[in-house]
Amino acid sequence: MDASVIVIDWHQPELTRRAVDSVLSQRVDAETEVVLVVNEADDATVAAYRADYPGVVVVPEPTNSGFAGGVARGVAAASGAVLVLLNNDAVADHGFLDRGLACLAAGGPRTAAVAATAVLEGAFAVVPDGAGRSDHDLVAADGRRWRRVETGGQTLVNGTGVVLDRSGNGRDRDWLRPVDDAPEHAPLFGFSGGAAFLRRSALEEVGGFDESLFMYYEDLDVAWRLRLAGYTVGAAPDAVVVHRHAASSGSDSTLVRTQSMRNRLAVTVRNGSARMTARVLLRTLVRLGRDLLRPAAAQLPPTAWWRLTREAPAVLRHARRLRRADRVSRTARRRVEAALATAD
Repeated sequence: MDASVIVIDWHQPELTRRAVDSVLSQRVDAETEVVLVVNEADDATVAAYRADYPGVVVVPEPTNSGFAGGVARGVAAASGAVLVLLNNDAVADHGFLDRGLACLAAGGPRTAAVAATAVLEGAFAVVPDGAGRSDHDLVAADGRRWRRVETGGQTLVNGTGVVLDRSGNGRDRDWLRPVDDAPEHAPLFGFSGGAAFLRRSALEEVGGFDESLFMYYEDLDVAWRLRLAGYTVGAAPDAVVVHRHAASSGSDSTLVRTQSMRNRLAVTVRNGSARMTARVLLRTLVRLGRDLLRPAAAQLPPTAWWRLTREAPAVLRHARRLRRADRVSRTARRRVEAALATAD
């Protein structure tokens, strides 16, 4: 098998079927399969998927293993030399598979992955000053807020891969860029798990996805380990998916912020230099102090901080144990950051 497309479902059959259908409709030269992992699977849902998609490998998972765990189970069930990750709330454009596979092959054996391009579903317009705020607004790096509109508006880029800054923050490159504008020039660090092509041999060499991360930063963690192992991560700009942003977990919920802060800390402790790790730890403590002193403007409520504080010792022990097992030199960690980490 040349390629396996892995899709993770969690109680969203309508979205998941759109994603699977968009892959099955592709005309592709390579031999491909679709692997559908069903988190918190029940017998009726699994039976319906198997009846409607007899050629799809359906993997029932009785628990909610998150995105990282779902991908790990998909990889175990897949037979392809290339693993294609596609969010269940995304639709692959025509040519997605052919273009992504061609870019990965063109990069040669030391290119471990290529990041596809994700554009946001629907059209968006800038929210004028004084128009009020909505929980569904999307905020760009320049502070502009974008809101979905029914008529007019622009098509925006969701991301063209992931950028890492010197404080361990990962973000989507080209986030909220109008598709006709010039692309961002920040160095590409990694791929987004929502749309990417990975060389299976390289992924296995660095140990696969860390299931303890559950969701968020699990793709950055893999890309970081690939970089530390001497691989490169490229881009497949013409391999496009249309993404219904935040359909699975919301865009700015307490869960998202808590999980992101927890996993940024874990991923940096595992992969970062001593300097970067110290910065992340210090910034996390400063944020804790600010949130407790100014609860009205807090990023996380006290209950979320209490949960993080309780989990932190075990999270840090796990990350340090994995760091020792990775056997990466301090020089390699500093070299990757010097070459690819951007300013905060």
